[in-house]
Amino acid sequence: MKNIVFLLLSVFMVVAAVKSSAQVSSTKANPKTTSIQSDNSRNQDAFVPSSGVSAQSNKLTLEGIEGEIYVGSDWPTGTVSLSNGKVIDTYRLRYNLLADQMQFVSGKDTLAFASPQELNTVFFGGHTFVYQNYQCEKIIRQGYFELLVPGKNKLLLKRVVTYQIPDANNPKDESATKYLINEYYFISKAGTPANKLMCNRKSALSILDKHQGEIEAYFKTTGNKVRTPEDLKKLVAYYNSLDE
Repeated sequence: MKNIVFLLLSVFMVVAAVKSSAQVSSTKANPKTTSIQSDNSRNQDAFVPSSGVSAQSNKLTLEGIEGEIYVGSDWPTGTVSLSNGKVIDTYRLRYNLLADQMQFVSGKDTLAFASPQELNTVFFGGHTFVYQNYQCEKIIRQGYFELLVPGKNKLLLKRVVTYQIPDANNPKDESATKYLINEYYFISKAGTPANKLMCNRKSALSILDKHQGEIEAYFKTTGNKVRTPEDLKKLVAYYNSLDE
């Protein structure tokens, strides 16, 4: 059992840590003109689970739910707010879970922002994304998160591809590849890296550790439960209201 837990934790760390080869160093330029490479150049082998066991031959129960590796697969037009205050509202955007890239269309090319630290927020198709530091197994990393609840304490969602499962009859056909995806929730407090939390009362209270009296009263009126993402959203929104 310990080996299974270690394997799944290793998958999360590797996927979250790897940066796609489509990104290059910052040039301090506007993201629209920053020099970056086509998405076609990324190395998918970098996202194979760290155990080296293929999903097809693995007899373990594979963690995750089958889904798409893109948020915004239809390329909706969105709004990019930069840290310098500028706003760009002409990009067609999508988020690539597998590469952890925010991508946009330029002519016939699919490109990714080379300097995501210069982004404040990216909004498209009803989703708002931020790029920030987070802590994973005592290591500080960086990546994209969907912003679920804004405020002093932000509730963030990290989607992670845990396994790629090629089609058994045509393994080279990427369009037939299936992807298993997990969702992880994080709390981001001002000035500190985001920290992972579970969707339960104990985990939430270990991070939202102030206003104990108000929080206890809140739980009495809500059934003392934190079991779903909606429960988490309501709790974080209430917690933020106590600091206003």
